[in-house]
Amino acid sequence: MITMTLVIGLVSVALLVACATAQPAGDRGRERSAARRRKFVEHNPTHVNSQDIRLQLVRDGVAVSQASFITEKAADDGIKPFTMWLWLQQFDAEALGIVVAADVTHRDLLTHISNGTVPDLEELKLFASANGLSIAGPPVRTARRKVLVDSGLTAPRRMPLPPIYEPGEWPGTPSDSLPRLGEKGLAA
Repeated sequence: MITMTLVIGLVSVALLVACATAQPAGDRGRERSAARRRKFVEHNPTHVNSQDIRLQLVRDGVAVSQASFITEKAADDGIKPFTMWLWLQQFDAEALGIVVAADVTHRDLLTHISNGTVPDLEELKLFASANGLSIAGPPVRTARRKVLVDSGLTAPRRMPLPPIYEPGEWPGTPSDSLPRLGEKGLAA
């Protein structure tokens, strides 16, 4: 019984001392934690979340309110954080904000990422500003790598379709040479 009381007393004193000496995370601790998370996401991009995207947008110069708007709109539209991370790595933050606010679909974003193309941002700026994104400044021209504006692909040339004939006509026969119903002994 005395041993039990002694053990409980020592544990409670140790807990009290640990709580008294613990301090909330300061600026240095938060910076270290943010740097650790950034490094983790860079090595494991499939673990990226909306908060990581928001912080990256702010680091790239987007206002905090606009970064929140972009990540919330992307979540509402079903755009995955991993897709936005790929876009940020391949293109830039301003282009991501424009395409998300202009309601470009998740599938279209993936298509542009895989092709290395960017949609017409000048056209999309109109839709993005109508949806609530504040746009100011010159057109977006920065990219982290060479970006193709248009892939230049054209549809393959197809053979022309065969002509369409009227009912009762056969290819190669003029319609006047065929007997019509009710003529020349054909029953109607």
